[in-house]
Amino acid sequence: MNNTSTASLKIGDTYNGFTVRKSLPIPELQCHLTEFVHDQSGALCMHIASDDPENFFCLSFRTLPQSSDGVCHVLEHTVLCGSKKFPVRDPFFSMNRRSLNTFMNALTGADFTCYPAATQVEKDFYNLLEVYLDAVFNPLLNKLSFWQEGCRLEFETPNDPASPLQYKGIVFNEMKGALSSPMTRLIEAVNAALFPDTPYGFNSGGDPQDIPNLTYEELVEFHRTNYHPSRCLFFFSGNMPIYKHLDFLQGQILHGVSKLPPPSPIPAQPRFHKPIYKELQYPFSKEGSTEDKSLIAFAWLTCPILDQITLLALSVIDIVLMETDASLLKIELLRSGLCRQAQSMLESEVSEIPYAIIINGCKGSDAVAIETIIFDTLKRLSKEGIPLHLIETALHQLELAKSEITGDSAPFGLSLFSRAALICQHGGNAEDGLRIHSLFEELRQRFSQSPHFLSELINRYFITNTHYVRICMDPSQELGPEERKLEEEKLETIKQALSEKAMKEVVQRSEALTQFQNRDEDDIINMLPKISLSDVPKKARTLALSHLNAGSLDLFCHHAFTNEITYADLIFPVPDTKEEDLWLLRLFALVLTQMGSANRSYEENLAYIQENTGGISSYLHLYP
Repeated sequence: MNNTSTASLKIGDTYNGFTVRKSLPIPELQCHLTEFVHDQSGALCMHIASDDPENFFCLSFRTLPQSSDGVCHVLEHTVLCGSKKFPVRDPFFSMNRRSLNTFMNALTGADFTCYPAATQVEKDFYNLLEVYLDAVFNPLLNKLSFWQEGCRLEFETPNDPASPLQYKGIVFNEMKGALSSPMTRLIEAVNAALFPDTPYGFNSGGDPQDIPNLTYEELVEFHRTNYHPSRCLFFFSGNMPIYKHLDFLQGQILHGVSKLPPPSPIPAQPRFHKPIYKELQYPFSKEGSTEDKSLIAFAWLTCPILDQITLLALSVIDIVLMETDASLLKIELLRSGLCRQAQSMLESEVSEIPYAIIINGCKGSDAVAIETIIFDTLKRLSKEGIPLHLIETALHQLELAKSEITGDSAPFGLSLFSRAALICQHGGNAEDGLRIHSLFEELRQRFSQSPHFLSELINRYFITNTHYVRICMDPSQELGPEERKLEEEKLETIKQALSEKAMKEVVQRSEALTQFQNRDEDDIINMLPKISLSDVPKKARTLALSHLNAGSLDLFCHHAFTNEITYADLIFPVPDTKEEDLWLLRLFALVLTQMGSANRSYEENLAYIQENTGGISSYLHLYP
């Protein structure tokens, strides 16, 4: 195989120990998808070739939690605390100063952990890839890093065993902060209730009550089992040729690697025979009023992720029901006066798709009344059908969202990874996650063949679906102090059981960790790769700007591949305004797109915006 365009590759072609198992164009995104299997290890390498100069890679692993001890999350942190080739305490921070990366991150999902990065400089790309590969496959995983990142026992005054014992650790504190949010608590409770028999029922980020149970030995074993090269999905996208990537993988990590059996598939959740109802609490401030501060979730388990047509249809239903204040269910909930806010959640990256309607600013005692509104609305829509123009509006919104080439907050490669690689890790076809117009055309054909398709889905997945949970979470001004007291009592019990030798070990560990965190790493940091000025392209990428006059308007236009989506910025000068009145301009900008217009009410205007655009936003910019 010559180093030519991937478009010429055929299934069965080989290159440097890799065999092509898939090669096909994705015209809807003007890109080409190629999948390679490494012959010796069985590792999968996926490449999406395009004209995008922002080249992206992601190393992704299937990581299924077996408890809420946070092993997936703690490991994600700990592998980035130094590796055999680069024994730097914090290579992320250090590489940020030696790189022109546009993105560097590490992410723990419900069933995967991934390590993505992107840059527009070729030398920088391979520098980052080398550091990432060594981090995930050859981490030092020393105990000091485990104690720093996970959870450890430490005295309040580190060198004084007479002071109270505390839990310390980055992930422990991070998850304590996350679960201080009532919404996060509710979502975790929903997952635990919907998925009691699968890994999704656990908190992959870790629950502060369980994180202290994780041992160093368990962390090392989890890495050995799950971070093997043969179980990694190597994902690449951008305009750099795949062949150099394959050579790099072969030389750096895959040569001589043996094959492990594939991980076991994620078990399907056995379906409930009857709904589940739970009443929980969340900590609330002593100072505030608990009136109308409850949260309620109404959640169902729906279709498998591999059923992309049904998933798309459920997304249509979600938009029709809950997208805006004028949506068919949301408007009924808000008009009832029983809640201040209502939102929905359709989780589309797990093996079986949960859907939830979440209400806040309500009374827990109104749960049944709110539930009645939800089911009455669903029954009416199932019986009468959804108005065709609302279906078309939802399809328009979804097609725009799938077609859009994003890149503002994260590289487009990350979106491609989420759409293609994650479905592949669930046993599906990557191209199914990349389909856009053909997928919508297939759904429209389904509508024409079965006009009641959406009504049938509403009935199947919501009205008659017994795999349904209702969780009411009420505020409690006592729960916070109770949780703190329980933790203090647990720590006091642990302290009382410590021998004098064990107490000294706690003090010595704190001292060792402080020395580890404060050590001079100037010489070690220089082991990390870096780019020089000669590696940076001398020409910046530019987009031609055309200038047109249309009557009294000046039009400036950049022509680029945007998947036939036009992005328009309308700029208006602000009139002379007194300084004390500037807040009114900001208020005007905030509410402008939420108001009615000359001939339309605000509900009609929201529907009109949805039907004809991908969204309208207004901002106030003040320049001195």
